[in-house]
Amino acid sequence: MVVMQLSFFSDYALRALMYLAIAGDRQVPAREIAERYRLSFDHVAKIVQFLGREGFVKTSRGRGGGIRLARPAAQISIGDVLRKAEAGSGPVECLRDGTVTCVIAPVCGLTPLMAEAQEAFFSTLDARSLADAALPRASALRRRLGLAA
Repeated sequence: MVVMQLSFFSDYALRALMYLAIAGDRQVPAREIAERYRLSFDHVAKIVQFLGREGFVKTSRGRGGGIRLARPAAQISIGDVLRKAEAGSGPVECLRDGTVTCVIAPVCGLTPLMAEAQEAFFSTLDARSLADAALPRASALRRRLGLAA
């Protein structure tokens, strides 16, 4: 049973960050990430813009440009990334941005329960870093993604 379903945007943002975490201290072209994950370059470019705007990556343009982590992987909280990437969304309509059409929303007892569950989800991931997700499996990830060891 899924309590919280992440958007593709959030999923791909985490994958891009994992790639950077195992790529070493080099500038990685967004096109490389798109090719390795078999994703649209345009989609990856939007993700990179978001990650840069939120301070997770540093970007540089031009020859030899690309992206790299803005800080060590151990200092990037998975929960922080997801809170920002999933801002305005929620598991039920009343926890999302926008118009609520549910007629019982003003008196519904589910809203605070779902909000509590959503917060528990994020809190669990706040305690986990990008390093927790990528570094223990760095060798296997590098092999799978065709990166030099």
